Amino acid sequence: MAPPIVRLGLIGCGTVGSAFAEQLLAREPLLARRLGARLHLARVAVRDTRRQRLVPRTALTDDAAEIACDPDIDVVVEASGAPYAADWLRTALGRGASVVTASKQAVARTPALLERLVRRDQRLWCEGAVAAGVPVVRALRESLAGEEVQSIRGVLNGTSTFLLTRLEAGATFEAALADARALGYTEADPSADLDGTDAAAKIAILCTVAWRTPVLVDHVSVTGINGILPFAREGGWRLVATAVRDGDRVRATVAPERLLPNDPLASAHGVVNVVEVRASLAGALTWSGAGAGGAATASALVGDTLSAARQALRRLRARVAA
Repeated sequence: MAPPIVRLGLIGCGTVGSAFAEQLLAREPLLARRLGARLHLARVAVRDTRRQRLVPRTALTDDAAEIACDPDIDVVVEASGAPYAADWLRTALGRGASVVTASKQAVARTPALLERLVRRDQRLWCEGAVAAGVPVVRALRESLAGEEVQSIRGVLNGTSTFLLTRLEAGATFEAALADARALGYTEADPSADLDGTDAAAKIAILCTVAWRTPVLVDHVSVTGINGILPFAREGGWRLVATAVRDGDRVRATVAPERLLPNDPLASAHGVVNVVEVRASLAGALTWSGAGAGGAATASALVGDTLSAARQALRRLRARVAA
């Protein structure tokens, strides 16, 4: 008997999307064994369908909304970061599909998506939107589901850490930024990394998951790293996201801090993200790992895709049984 097939639609095939597609195709037999079904990358939305891609040309489209609406697509994987990403995610969820996204701004600026995180909706997965390869969303969502989280601190923007690390080593800002672009650690416009809005979206998502109350990115107090760049050579400066719960209120900030050497967050160098969670029973817990780059984010997308596919399989089997 042939294994069932879960049809995937990928929106965006840039640094992250192409890394995801590459790993999905390379690991297809392994993932099929673990899932008990075959993951088929059926449609891929890109800006230019004429460029050579890993997937067959017949799978390409320049219409992302088409994938979001397609009833034959079981799981929509969104890796574009486009302005309309939230609309595509809501459309896919509205027709009953599962979605996986790496777009932190789409989630953190959309109340309807944050409400799904509050409800632990098993059709919305966003690990890759926060700390790339560091599985802190899943830890808060599942492993610490019975805990009382007291605070969250993190160095969540790999690009700013990469820049500050290079400045500490004596590089000019222009040279450090050029290196970040060449390595795929930042977009052509790095303003979201520099002004703190990228990290603000990430801490908003973590707050929403940890405390089961929607926290929009606009509710986070933000100061970027531009003001401390002249002092970065002194060492120790990092862009730190902090959140605490005070009664029914969640207070979250993003601002540069000069960390002491014994601070767990001081171990963040290059594009490494570090997240510290304090919980009532487990105490202080720390996660660290690559927080930027195609491969690290693809790791999170593949893991979330397996979780989303399992939900899709349950729906498929329920329809067959009916």
